[in-house]
Amino acid sequence: MGHLHLNIFPIRIPKTELSVGVLPFNSRDALRELRNTYRGTHVFKRVRVAEADLIYSLALDGTQCAISPRHDKINLRENLGVARILLNESFIASFSRTTNRPVVDIDPLKVLSAEPEHDYIAQAANGIEVPPWFIVRLAHSISSRVFEFEGRPPFLGLIFDHHGFRRIARPCSDWLKEGFDLLGLYVSEEVSFDDSRIQPRLRLVGKVAKVEGAKLLLSDCREDKEVVEASDVQVDADYNGMTRCLDAVFKHRAKQVDRALFDLQSASKVGPKKLAELSRIENKLTQKPITVLPGIDFAVRPFLNQKNALFPAVRQAPGALYVFDPTFNKPAIRDAKVGIQGGPYSQRIFSPSKPRICVVCQRERKGEVEQFLQKLFEGNEEPGRKCFFPHGLIKTYRLQGRDVKFFPADGPTAAAYHKAAQQALAFVTTDAERWNLAYIQVDASSYDLHGDENPYLVAKSAFLAQQIPSQEFQTETIRKRGSGLDFVLSNLALASYAKLGGTPWHLKVDNSLAHELVVGLGSASISETRLGARQRMVGVTTLFTSEGRYLLGNMSNAVPFEEYGAAVLEMLSVSIERAKKDMNWQKGDEVRLVFHSFKPLKDSEANAVKALAEALNEYIVDFAFLHIAQDHEIVLFDSDILGARVFRRDEPKGEFAPARGQYIPLNKHNSILSLTGAKEVKKPTDGLPYPILLHLHRCSTFTDLDYLTKQVYIFSCHSWKSFDMARMPVTIMYSQLIARLLGRLVGLPNFSVDSIHGRLNRLRWYL
Repeated sequence: MGHLHLNIFPIRIPKTELSVGVLPFNSRDALRELRNTYRGTHVFKRVRVAEADLIYSLALDGTQCAISPRHDKINLRENLGVARILLNESFIASFSRTTNRPVVDIDPLKVLSAEPEHDYIAQAANGIEVPPWFIVRLAHSISSRVFEFEGRPPFLGLIFDHHGFRRIARPCSDWLKEGFDLLGLYVSEEVSFDDSRIQPRLRLVGKVAKVEGAKLLLSDCREDKEVVEASDVQVDADYNGMTRCLDAVFKHRAKQVDRALFDLQSASKVGPKKLAELSRIENKLTQKPITVLPGIDFAVRPFLNQKNALFPAVRQAPGALYVFDPTFNKPAIRDAKVGIQGGPYSQRIFSPSKPRICVVCQRERKGEVEQFLQKLFEGNEEPGRKCFFPHGLIKTYRLQGRDVKFFPADGPTAAAYHKAAQQALAFVTTDAERWNLAYIQVDASSYDLHGDENPYLVAKSAFLAQQIPSQEFQTETIRKRGSGLDFVLSNLALASYAKLGGTPWHLKVDNSLAHELVVGLGSASISETRLGARQRMVGVTTLFTSEGRYLLGNMSNAVPFEEYGAAVLEMLSVSIERAKKDMNWQKGDEVRLVFHSFKPLKDSEANAVKALAEALNEYIVDFAFLHIAQDHEIVLFDSDILGARVFRRDEPKGEFAPARGQYIPLNKHNSILSLTGAKEVKKPTDGLPYPILLHLHRCSTFTDLDYLTKQVYIFSCHSWKSFDMARMPVTIMYSQLIARLLGRLVGLPNFSVDSIHGRLNRLRWYL
């Protein structure tokens, strides 16, 4: 174990009693109205007291609250939720009185840094004057939360983190006066918060299609925003907006400034830099107390590290054990790359043993592609070095051979690829001749093409319509050499076998008494553009047994948004019915349903799924709803980890990244889990990886968070897309892969979401 730190500052609360006004809680709208009416003078907190829903109210001037006719005395240390509201209000009030540290967002609170070294655009300009409306700075995020570490008393803590913030805060009318070309750029409008002490946020409005005087005509826009005044909108600081504005401001120095901006912001994300910034903040916060009410001060203690008695217990999730022998005559293995050399789990029953494969590639690349596929099928043996993929797809996965036919495309265009794919499909005249897999070679540059201009998407759509999975590889990839090519081929062979319907391995787990089904929940909105009307939604589920056996990946039909919930429930019901048969559930059996969701589940969604689970009244059913979040503010450091070395470069990556599999229960509903250690960080500029945050929904009846956290870790070791360790559990990752592919495919005029059903549900067509 190294030396761990958390970006959490404990708060010392004085032992004091407060008089609070007491109001009945009628609705969230009523509570919101109270806060808006008395903002800056009072705070309000919804509480549950003796089974009653109430609102505590406090006057910020320290006097008795005159809003409520009833008053109670409370102990502040025993009402940490009230202390949290007071602390948040104190920060907003304090920053609103400054001119150089504006509050730019809430939940969490985001405040621009006033430190000169955090003004990235000024440093990147290196002496060139920067307009005040061109903002690229470091912003601190500040949030408070009640923590209940196991074996520790509950406490209020401040979470400090930082991110880059950029804004081009100049009206488009000013750009037009200078003759600046706005065509093709997205623009945003300012929207005020309910709290005037916080700067207005930006909301994307649309893309400039035409300029008529002082008006902008927009495409891909919000409803009723087809025409806007140029003076009412700003250029959105996305990639294109930033690039064009940098060119306009810095002229021939623009690329140099852009590169310097990237380097500065990347440097701010590495572990040592983030920890140093926390230490700088600690020196300021611990100097003087924070006054939350007249006569009541909170003291900020140093941020947590393992030498602190308050630091939570750190646990290590056990690594995955991979099973390659269904008879269990061979022991489970820790390393999947080693285990697969003895053959895949399904080798005895796999069909087709001699798969029929078609290849779509550019005619002028056919020779290169043939050489690449020969190495994929037969192995990449090279004299004079250790080879990491010596046996190829055929021998490694115990196939009997392959039947391969090429269908060259006359150029890199989508039209040429579509024609080649159609030729491949026309070549098949009987079900026995059906292609089992299609390989599609493309150039890396084609990835930036959208819709029916993208050759890979056009070809993939044609094959999917005929229930044929396909696998892409890029021209630049096939030109790799040495061990780099070995690893590419190894991962490609793994994904190919899974797409053919094979099972590379299962997981060895300590089976519980209950039948366990782990369900990944995802969704995809059907829209071709950033702001296009998202009128249709597709629900996505992936189903696994507790030992990682993939049952199916299912999708609902594309339905209007208002029908989405019902469509997902129907899909889940069908999926669970199929799982019942696959897993041979018997009347009276204990059944556990674990749901992994990439987004927070609303109470209405959880209750709907809960009702579905409770309808399985032949069984004893428990369920757990787990939100698995990547976007949060809690950071875990290990200052003893100096990072891993970049391959063939004397440069560290992942400095201070804690070991993969370490986790910390934060309270009975939340834990953090490290899925990206130093070795898993791709490149130095990725910075310090964040752990994932697991949140257990209060509707759950199975509440063993320690068990669920370990299970998430095991499922993160289980992807058949690559032998590399994943940054998310396979339940979420597969659902996201399906959703992202759908998001790209819907731009095709002839693509139908409803075509991806049937046999493809059991194949990993999206890997």
